[in-house]
Amino acid sequence: MLLAVVWLRARSEKHYLMFALGFAAHATGIVLVTFRGQIPDFVSIHVANFTALSAYGFWLSGVRYLDARPPLSIAAIPSLIWVAGNLLPIVRETFAYRVALYDIAAATGYLMMAAVVTTARFSSDRHRKALIGIWLTQALLNLGFAVAVAINNPANFKEISISGLVGIAGIVGFVGSIAVLAKILMDRSADRLRMLALTDPLTGALNRRGLLDEFETIRNRAGETKRNVALLVFDLDRFKKINDSHGHQAGDAVLTSFTQSCRSLMPSNACFGRSGGEEFAALLDVTSMHDAVLVAEAIRRTVADKPVAFGGQIIRATVSIGITTLPAAEADFDRLMSGADRALYKAKARGRNRTAVLTGEKVLCVPSSTPQAIDEQADRQVAALRRLQTVASSQQDLYRS
Repeated sequence: MLLAVVWLRARSEKHYLMFALGFAAHATGIVLVTFRGQIPDFVSIHVANFTALSAYGFWLSGVRYLDARPPLSIAAIPSLIWVAGNLLPIVRETFAYRVALYDIAAATGYLMMAAVVTTARFSSDRHRKALIGIWLTQALLNLGFAVAVAINNPANFKEISISGLVGIAGIVGFVGSIAVLAKILMDRSADRLRMLALTDPLTGALNRRGLLDEFETIRNRAGETKRNVALLVFDLDRFKKINDSHGHQAGDAVLTSFTQSCRSLMPSNACFGRSGGEEFAALLDVTSMHDAVLVAEAIRRTVADKPVAFGGQIIRATVSIGITTLPAAEADFDRLMSGADRALYKAKARGRNRTAVLTGEKVLCVPSSTPQAIDEQADRQVAALRRLQTVASSQQDLYRS
């Protein structure tokens, strides 16, 4: 019930719904079994066990949703094993074989969940291994119990001498998996709250605090590889005019479109954020200023050539960019921001829709191409940027290793 209430307040979090349905199905099956002799055997045996086993399908789907992946069509296999087995008269009419069949189906469910977690990316490796260990242990217990029951062929539960021990082990494993999943969900919520505190709600880009946090990571990575830290500052030109002419919703659409363009062109080792209003910034670790200029010019040209359609209107926007770089050992966020701002002011003063760089104490504007050369140069810049993204990704993997 608690999980269902949580899902009702966050409909996009479907794993809560799947886990809730799994617990509901498992509890319903157990309740129906306890009414054996007071309700028809078909309900207390076949419907009850089918319902209890369907819980594994819901839990499996919950784990998939938790990993941001769609549910599997094979999630119903544990329940279908029960149905298929009971098609055989010898199984359907023999208590021991029915118990063994149920435990085989349950073991299959645990094995499927463990297999899904082996390829999952949620939470920490330690928590995923704990879940795998618990579910593999429960699967082995169920299989062992199934073999013991099939060999001894008891007529009822009272004749199964190890049922109490197996039941206790099952409860311990069940509670253990709930505890690990609860920790995973709590950590996930904490991470989400942290991301909300570090990101801009409109564009999804990092806010200034998020940029400051990422700066330390980028500086350390650049220091390890003896590279430079570059700061790019973006300012959408005449953005107030866009708001006044087309409305603030149109302005929001321009901001969102700009963010998407920047993210698509940023190297994988870069971070991008909104520092306020129509101002944005990006941090990169680069070999030279040339690498940063490639990124900036690709973004500037993309924005200029990509009008935003909103409410039947076509809105054209341009962006001015200021760049500065420092060796990782000397990198300081405030110093980088001051230098990039100086370059940005130069770009604005020179007519906007330009990129300017701070080199030493001089600010230089990147030359603009003639109209005839724009397409050819843009193609070269995008191709060079793609190569830069590939190199940056390889360097990031090497740094992590």
